[in-house]
Amino acid sequence: MIRTMEFDHLEPEVHTALGLTFSFVPDIYNTGAIPLKMHVVYPANAPEGKGYPVLIWICGGGWECCEPENRLTDMALFAKRGYIVCMAEYRISNTAPFPAQIIDVKTAIRFVRANAEKFRADPDRIAVMGDSAGGHLVSLAGLTPDKPEFKGDQWSAVSDRVQAVVDWYGVVDLVAAAKARGADRSAIPPTANLVKLLGGYPQDKMELAREASPIEYVSPSAPPFLILHGDKDTLVPFAQSQALYDKLTAAGVPCDLIIVKGAAHATVEFSQEKLLAAIADWLDENMEA
Repeated sequence: MIRTMEFDHLEPEVHTALGLTFSFVPDIYNTGAIPLKMHVVYPANAPEGKGYPVLIWICGGGWECCEPENRLTDMALFAKRGYIVCMAEYRISNTAPFPAQIIDVKTAIRFVRANAEKFRADPDRIAVMGDSAGGHLVSLAGLTPDKPEFKGDQWSAVSDRVQAVVDWYGVVDLVAAAKARGADRSAIPPTANLVKLLGGYPQDKMELAREASPIEYVSPSAPPFLILHGDKDTLVPFAQSQALYDKLTAAGVPCDLIIVKGAAHATVEFSQEKLLAAIADWLDENMEA
């Protein structure tokens, strides 16, 4: 059988570059350094003007695992829309407690900005997006530009300020999350997410929990935020996203909240093209050159 196929419309071509090293961090025994990697999906054609805007993706996993390549298919949509998408690793809580994770995220931002010409990127248009634990980290990154306590040694002369944040159902108030666990330590296993992230029981680490809470850093100078949360999420309470939205809008920060009907935590609704396209539309509007 011979068939002829003709296309009325061609989707933009995108390329991938997997496993780029952007940072070296101490290993779990502090005896050497291990690389942190990022995977990049980018438009094939040469950019016009200053360069393509950048979207840095930070994955979830309860701060216990980090597999940014899991969203490779979803991120291709943003590359087709003209974004350079960088999916960056960070140290997990089994390797290092907070603030290692946010230091790594900010290092990734600075690495991309420092190498903007090589990436064909616009260094003045960098957005961050993440889900769950990644949502927590991108919110914290967006609200603490160039905070010395969260700044590592690598690319330290470069700013880690971002121009937009997209938070998918992230924990933004760790103090409230810790208090919700109750005061009884015996009810909290030593392997619990917050225990490993904070390096101890939340009851003993409330000041660190406050330092790790994005909601503590909201100010009128914050970048625009888009927050997404499923109305059936039983893992991260919707109240977390509502509280961040309320505080951002009260401060006069441009902020939109999308409530995803029928979605629980990290469910398939968040991979739907309709939702991803809505995010891309929002980024286009808030990342104008």
